[in-house]
Amino acid sequence: VTDWFLGDDFHHNGALFLNDAFRFMSGFGVPRPKPITPDKGPKAFQFPIQDNYRFYLEAGSVKNLKEKYFGDSIKFWNDLFAHPNYDDFWKARLITSHLTDVKPAVMVVGGFFDAEDAYGTFATYKAIEKQSPKANNILVAGPWYHGGWVRSDGSTFGDMKFGQNTSTYYQENLELPFFKYYLKGEGTFNGAEANIFISGSNQWKKFSSWPPAETETKNLYLHPNGKLSFAKASGANSFDEYVSDPNAPVPYQNGVQARRTREYMVDDQRFAARRPDVKTYQTDVLTEDITLTGPVLANLVVSTTGTDADYVVKLIDVFPENEPDPVPNPKGIMMGGYQMLIRGEIMRGKFRNSFEKPEAFVPGAITKVNYALPDVGHTFKKGHRIMIQIQNSWFPLADRNPQKFMNIYEAEPSDFQKATHKIYHDGTNSSFINVTVLKP
Repeated sequence: VTDWFLGDDFHHNGALFLNDAFRFMSGFGVPRPKPITPDKGPKAFQFPIQDNYRFYLEAGSVKNLKEKYFGDSIKFWNDLFAHPNYDDFWKARLITSHLTDVKPAVMVVGGFFDAEDAYGTFATYKAIEKQSPKANNILVAGPWYHGGWVRSDGSTFGDMKFGQNTSTYYQENLELPFFKYYLKGEGTFNGAEANIFISGSNQWKKFSSWPPAETETKNLYLHPNGKLSFAKASGANSFDEYVSDPNAPVPYQNGVQARRTREYMVDDQRFAARRPDVKTYQTDVLTEDITLTGPVLANLVVSTTGTDADYVVKLIDVFPENEPDPVPNPKGIMMGGYQMLIRGEIMRGKFRNSFEKPEAFVPGAITKVNYALPDVGHTFKKGHRIMIQIQNSWFPLADRNPQKFMNIYEAEPSDFQKATHKIYHDGTNSSFINVTVLKP
């Protein structure tokens, strides 16, 4: 955990990660006036509705959730409400600003598919590089969920299969030699500056820096008719228009879940692509492998009839229609045309220019919304497609935006309103996703 407002656990770019915040704080946020024992600790919250989408939607607002279930019993939940913007309360809890003059050897380890703290791994590594340039600081990132590098063998995640035990590789070739060498002076340590498992091609790669030096930045431009291309769009006054209704928000995952799963990070997105309030753009079938290693930057040109809006950008690997199903296949997965989520991130639009000083949208005005997604390491194989999905809700992973400029922690159910959105893709107003492509 590095930054609880910008990217880890409780907020992503200012948007409350509702499911995690409510579930976690109902346990570890409970006051403990006396020492506890395992049999006398706080009891897990008993959800009156098991379907998490229905539970949070029927509550009506986060204000209603707090008043009905917590009252004033959980201080940190109250702190959320008292500090809706990126103020000194959040900055005082920022870890990265303290990563200066680092003396010990450091190995920063994390998972690309860590549902809690994918942001923190790369933010920590980059902060040490910048603020302690003489530090012996290396990065390890693999295809893992939260703690998956020690809590699993790392051979699979969700419907992904890696063809090897990635966690075992890390433990035997990186973790153990690192500790033996730096703590006991035994043997050698041959880790690179950045030791990265690239999903898709399913290979460990060693780089001299992160992002790798052997890369070039390219723009994936949105085009009319759901096209996506490295060529810039042309023409004028081209946009997609649709209505977003916060009272019927886009779910973060298909089906019904009692709790947020970690596998949502790589789940099939075909359920979302079928909704009229999710705009989908994809490349032609790739004629060669394309590997992305590093930052993903969303550069959207939009307008809305409301005065606030959330934007969710998802980077997706689309499998060929003739992709064989797994054998055995107990879940009945259809891999032909599978839309595998590689990275998704949300931006609370009122923070588009400043997290400290939110700004309303001018209804109907063409506006830029630019933000970073956590880093990626993935190969889109020849025969696949690259897809971008854009939507305005991701529920109940993130709380709902009433699409009205206000303190959302004070929103009443009546504040949530429909809005008409436009995503522009022409020669003058070009929406694109900036990616870091590894050179062959």
